[in-house]
Amino acid sequence: MTNKDYSKELLKLFESEDGKLFVAKDKPKGSTADDRLADSFLEIIDFVTENERKPEINSKDFSEESLAVRLEAIKNTPDKVMALEKYDSLGLLEQPNAPKSIEELIKNDEFGIFSGEGNDIMNVKNVPVAPIAAPKSVARRKRAKDFDKFKDGFETVQDGLKNGEYKLMRFTKSNQIMEGKYYISMGLMVFVEKINKKEIVHGRLKSRTRLVFENGTESEMYDRSLANDLYIDGYCVVHKDEIFDDTSDEAEQIKGYIYVARSLSEDPKISTIENLYKIGFSKTSVFKRTANAKDDPTYLMADVELVESYRLTGDYNPQKVEHMIHRVFTDAALDLRIIDKNEREYKPMEWYSVPIHIIREVVDLIDSGEIVHYVYDSDKQEMMQVQ
Repeated sequence: MTNKDYSKELLKLFESEDGKLFVAKDKPKGSTADDRLADSFLEIIDFVTENERKPEINSKDFSEESLAVRLEAIKNTPDKVMALEKYDSLGLLEQPNAPKSIEELIKNDEFGIFSGEGNDIMNVKNVPVAPIAAPKSVARRKRAKDFDKFKDGFETVQDGLKNGEYKLMRFTKSNQIMEGKYYISMGLMVFVEKINKKEIVHGRLKSRTRLVFENGTESEMYDRSLANDLYIDGYCVVHKDEIFDDTSDEAEQIKGYIYVARSLSEDPKISTIENLYKIGFSKTSVFKRTANAKDDPTYLMADVELVESYRLTGDYNPQKVEHMIHRVFTDAALDLRIIDKNEREYKPMEWYSVPIHIIREVVDLIDSGEIVHYVYDSDKQEMMQVQ
């Protein structure tokens, strides 16, 4: 029996469209040690962003305790600190300066070493601890696994800004956000890779985006959230010959600002109050409004730190918004008397003991129009829906 030669038939098969079936597929590349290190550190950043504090080693929550231990291990390993510097947008890896005096050491006693029986003045008793904010559908930053696709673009734009090929123009209106464009947000360059179709979220049209940041992270925040960040201190990166419209839309004309400030007073009857914030309204720059805070009883005769501010534009009535915020937080209002520099007694207004995540939740409820259905329960420290 003779063997038939099938070589011609096989050759035709390999050259046909079905020939791809005989080609071995590339095996997916597994994550590297550097990738896993970056992802583990970004988990810590997510926690700090959501809870406005670092994870605590003595926490009753095991996951929080694990994050705290992980952060300390990273900070004690110089190689890991160097590898993660580009992701450290919150300064978590910065090493504190050594105290210059005993007083400074006691003041910055993070672990309570000096809070023994003989130091009762340093103890704050019966102060409710703010609960961890319940996770929402928020756009967290995460490592961009395909960052290599965008790295050259960032370098080209940075070089162009240096040699004059590109220029920076102040961000002035939401429709300046476009796919394929670069921006400077909070001092960091960001590329808008994709803008999805608009959808109604809490009664307002918004679009999910895919943003890639120069430090190798990405986010899927809404376009309105990006616009809010850019309004504060943001820029559009444009070509030198591009005709750029920097006028503001009528709908985006600023009516004023709702601002949240924290007191820097060292007076114990102020500094020991948990979650103490001033929630005020200003028609002018918030920085101008708070410039002379240390001489103003409105600001508790001390400098303040601006925590957040919200621009009021479009159809909002600033006075009604301000009144709504103050009505919601009436039960959490500070009851205190301040002596001004002329020895006169003054009762400061607009100061409230309320967690920052609750303030943000109220702003979201105002944005959606649902605030009329909610009240703040100061005992439970949470927003409650009116039945």
